[in-house]
Amino acid sequence: MMSGTVGRRYAKALFALAKESAALQPTADQLNGVAALASEPSVGPVLRSPLLSAARRADIAAMLARELKLSDLLTRFVRLLADQQRLGELAAIAARFQTLLDDELGRVRVTVRSARALDRTQEQEVVAAFAKLTGKQVVPTVTLDPDLLGGIVVEAEGKVYDGSVRTQLSRLEKELGGSAAL
Repeated sequence: MMSGTVGRRYAKALFALAKESAALQPTADQLNGVAALASEPSVGPVLRSPLLSAARRADIAAMLARELKLSDLLTRFVRLLADQQRLGELAAIAARFQTLLDDELGRVRVTVRSARALDRTQEQEVVAAFAKLTGKQVVPTVTLDPDLLGGIVVEAEGKVYDGSVRTQLSRLEKELGGSAAL
């Protein structure tokens, strides 16, 4: 398993080359496609196998490049990963690359969990609030969470903003000295 430091180095190196080539977004898109394939339950374990020969890893890299029609830059990068026995780390590298790209473009990704579907206005209000809070363009992912009683929970930049009814009731219980029963 690759340490986070090594994965960051690969992502940072690829990012620098893609930026130099003015191909940040296309590289991110292709890298995400390769990473999605590498994360498949039938593919991931094979890519991580230490029993895979150097020749077989090279064949897999060539097949990925051909089938996914990868750019020259990404083809060379996938070959390098194959040479270094790092193909199994594509998902981690892609995630780090996306973070670097978001930072470069002034974006922040937020995950919004809500008990009920948000209407367009509610979603826009959440996006506007987090754009103001972070000073960045917000890219939201909204999901339904049936475990929430109501309200929303937002995860942004490693922080959790919990506006759920359950948390509000817990706070109220503490303020009342623990006498309320949930």
